[in-house]
Amino acid sequence: MSSVLIFVCVLAGGLLPLQAAMNASIGAQTSGPIFATGVNFGVGLVALVVAMTALRTPWPTPSQFAAVPWWAWFSGFCGITVVMSTLLSAPKLGASITFAAVIAGQVGVALLCDTFGWLNYPQQELSAGRIIGAVMLVAGVVLIRKF
Repeated sequence: MSSVLIFVCVLAGGLLPLQAAMNASIGAQTSGPIFATGVNFGVGLVALVVAMTALRTPWPTPSQFAAVPWWAWFSGFCGITVVMSTLLSAPKLGASITFAAVIAGQVGVALLCDTFGWLNYPQQELSAGRIIGAVMLVAGVVLIRKF
């Protein structure tokens, strides 16, 4: 099962450069990056409503809403930041450096989340292998940028 999940994550990651180019194109041809980000999330919302309707996904109960930690409601700000930063960066830096930097940031914060058990992640020891892997990712960003 974990191999399937890794494969799905790789596919999802592969969509990010495509999404950045699509959003940048919308922004360049319309009123800019904020509008393009709005289109991104608007289209996503419509697609989710269609999927929820088709799959007959029930709405959460008031007690389920109340059980959600306060910080979880800010996830949309993370999404907006990712979309805006990549649609602004990709046309200037190119897809490879933009997403190498995004991945380095993702792994850096993910290591902190795992190490300290932040946001309900299972706590995992920070090993030499994890540190070396993160350093290699940063080195990859530098190599992609320089060469």
